[in-house]
Amino acid sequence: MLAPAERPLEWAARHSPERIVAVGVLALRIRRYQSESAPPGLASIPGLRVTVRGHAERPLWHESTGLYGFLRLPPDELRVEVADPAGRFQAQAVLAQVPDRGAVQEALEAGAVPAPGSAKPLILDIALRPALGMALPPGTSAVWGVVTNGGRPVAGALLTLATVFQGAADSIAGMSGPDGSYLLVLPAEVINRSVNPPQRQFERTLTVHAPRPTLADALTKEGFLAGQPANPFGLTPAQRTALFMPRDFQLRDSGGTLHPQVGGQNPSASVSVGEQVRLDIELLP
Repeated sequence: MLAPAERPLEWAARHSPERIVAVGVLALRIRRYQSESAPPGLASIPGLRVTVRGHAERPLWHESTGLYGFLRLPPDELRVEVADPAGRFQAQAVLAQVPDRGAVQEALEAGAVPAPGSAKPLILDIALRPALGMALPPGTSAVWGVVTNGGRPVAGALLTLATVFQGAADSIAGMSGPDGSYLLVLPAEVINRSVNPPQRQFERTLTVHAPRPTLADALTKEGFLAGQPANPFGLTPAQRTALFMPRDFQLRDSGGTLHPQVGGQNPSASVSVGEQVRLDIELLP
């Protein structure tokens, strides 16, 4: 029960996640991105900095549920920004339609039971992409490098790399960071033992969409997180076209060998199972 003169928000802020859900308005379940077909990792990610543009409230982290919970946000479509101070994950922004739960809070304050069908808190799932600061265990398959244009790093480029998942075609989507660096982890790549010798290296199609000038300018002036579009990996084709443009490129491996276009086609990315391969992406005019 509530202590005398205690309001539900104050009470909930000091108690269990179940009680916080009773009066909360927004909860975020933030996990690690795997691929376009594979579900996110099972474990929620602690230690993140979660903010809502224009609002000072900071969420409570509930270790038992893996949720970041907000109690006081107003009902509205709000921009939520997620950053990792440890540099393990790429910063990302999403939009959240926060419900109006004022009637629920008023009922609880009056000692009553909320009416049937009362608005429930929004629980939003977010999948964060790995960044170069993530420590990858030995044997991890990955491609990493820096995206440049005329020798200058390109922040916010959307990258898509073909891969496989459970024997079917799949893809990995990522974004270059503020310094142009990128990391695409390929958790489902496996050695093909149906051939002799077994095949552990595969050529995978890579596509690059660079920010158009207006977006590139926002990323520079406002900062990587504040300047990026919300839900960058869930844009409609029209939204994507308005913000990004497809770019031709060449690749340069860790030994400095250039992999140019052939017949006007962009080079494929050479993926080696169990290895972390560096391929710098050099955009062409």
